[in-house]
Amino acid sequence: MSLLFSSYTLNSPNGPLKLANRIVVAPMCQYAAVNGEATDWHLMHWGNLLNSGAALFIIEATGVTPEGPYYASLSWIVG
Repeated sequence: MSLLFSSYTLNSPNGPLKLANRIVVAPMCQYAAVNGEATDWHLMHWGNLLNSGAALFIIEATGVTPEGPYYASLSWIVG
């Protein structure tokens, strides 16, 4: 039997995080941000992912630089 659908516990300094299964959605650069901020498009996209059955989501790749994003359509934190 595959372990893919069995639970898994991630240990962390803040305590364990028990996942219902071992399916993880990796971060994706969707190039859909406006001025570096998530939009309604992101809300719908993330909602669909939440209904997929995966146990963990890393929902967006985010860059942090003093210059800001290298594409205006990326989510970004100017630091």
